[in-house]
Amino acid sequence: MDTQHKTESKAASALNRCAGVLLVFAVPLLAASAFAGGPGSAGMQALKLDMSPRAAGMGGAFVAVADDIYTIGYNPAGLGQLYIPEASAVLHHSGIDDSKMNNISFGLPLPFIGLAGLAKPGFGVSLMLSDAGSFDYRYINYDGSVTKQSFDAQKDLALTFGYGEKVYSDEVNLDGYKAKIDQYLGLNIKYVKSTILQQYSASGFAFDGGWLLLEPDLGLSLGASLANYGGGLKYATEVTNLPSIMRLGAAYERPTVMDQSVLLAAEADFYMNEAMKSLRFGLEYHFEKIFNLRLGYKAAEDNKGLTMGLGLHYNDMSMDFASGMSNQVYNSTQLSFSYKFTGIVIKEYRNKVKYKDPQPARAGPDKAKPAEKPASRQAKPQENKKDSDFFWIY
Repeated sequence: MDTQHKTESKAASALNRCAGVLLVFAVPLLAASAFAGGPGSAGMQALKLDMSPRAAGMGGAFVAVADDIYTIGYNPAGLGQLYIPEASAVLHHSGIDDSKMNNISFGLPLPFIGLAGLAKPGFGVSLMLSDAGSFDYRYINYDGSVTKQSFDAQKDLALTFGYGEKVYSDEVNLDGYKAKIDQYLGLNIKYVKSTILQQYSASGFAFDGGWLLLEPDLGLSLGASLANYGGGLKYATEVTNLPSIMRLGAAYERPTVMDQSVLLAAEADFYMNEAMKSLRFGLEYHFEKIFNLRLGYKAAEDNKGLTMGLGLHYNDMSMDFASGMSNQVYNSTQLSFSYKFTGIVIKEYRNKVKYKDPQPARAGPDKAKPAEKPASRQAKPQENKKDSDFFWIY
C-alpha cells in the first residue's frame, strides 16, 4: 500500500507540475487578449515568420518537435536536446513582393551539468535580418515635373541568446502504464531593432520562454512557448507592441519499416497583441535517414493553405527546402544549409573535490606528531620476496 501510495503521489505531482507550467503560459494570453489590437497592429511583423524551412514545410507546427538548432525560434526548451554543436543558415527566404529574410543560428551543449543537476544544458545564438523591400515616393515639383525617391520600407534585426535544460526525468505510473517523463525548460533574451523609411528607428529587448515534455517510449511530446514578450518599440513618440505569440502543440513520432519513421505535429498559435490565431498541422516522413518529405497546412488565418518541404541529409550536412502552395495572400520559399559538428565532443566539466587529512586534536602543551602519509593505492612490488611462514602438516 505504501508503494502504491508513493507511485500515485509521484504521478499526481508530475501532472500538477505540467498543469502549473501550462497555467504560467496561459495567464499572459488571457491578460493580453483584453488589450489586443487588430491584425497587423503590432510592429516587426518579421518576428512572426517561420525561420526554419523544416518547420515551414510542416505548416509551422514545430513547438512540440523542437529537436534541432531552429528550436531557438520556436521553443527554447528544445535547446536542452542538443547533444553536439550545430550550425545553420537560411540562404534564401522570399515573401511578399521583394521582401526577404536571412538567418544564421548556432547551438551547442554546454560542458557542465545544468541547474537541475540532470544533464548538460544547451546554448544557442541566432541572428535574423529582414528587409521589407523598397518604397517609392513621388512628388510634383513647381515646374510640373515628377520626382521619384526610393526608400527602404523597413529593415529589422533580432539577435537572440537562448538557454535550455532538462529539469525533470522519472518514471510515472499512469493507470498501470509506467511512462518515462522528461521535461525541459528554456529561456531566450532577444535584442530587436527596427528602422522604417530610413528615418525612424526603435530598439528594445524581448523574452521567450518554453516548456517541452517527452515520452520517448511512446514517441509523444507536448510543447508550449511564449515568444516576443516585451515592452514594445518606440518610434519617435509612438510605442508599438511586439507580435507576442503563444504556441501550444503536440507531436507523435513512430518508426515504420527499416530506418524509416513518420512524424505528426499539430499546433495552435495565438497572437496576443493582434487578436489573431492560427492552426497548424504537419507531417514529416524520414526515408532511410537521407530523405525527408514534409507536408503541412495552415488554417484559421489570412494566409492559410498547404505547404510542402524536402530535406536531404549526407553525413553531417543537410539541405532543407520549403514552399507554400496556393496560399491565399502569398507563397514563400525557403532554403537552408545545416552542419553538425560530430567530430567535436563537449566534455562534461565537474569541479575536482580535494580531500585533506584531518589534523589530530591537541590535548596538552606537547604538539602532536604529524600524521604519517598514507600509503599509495598501488604498492610497489618487492623484489626477491620470500615467504616467512611455515605450515606443518600432520
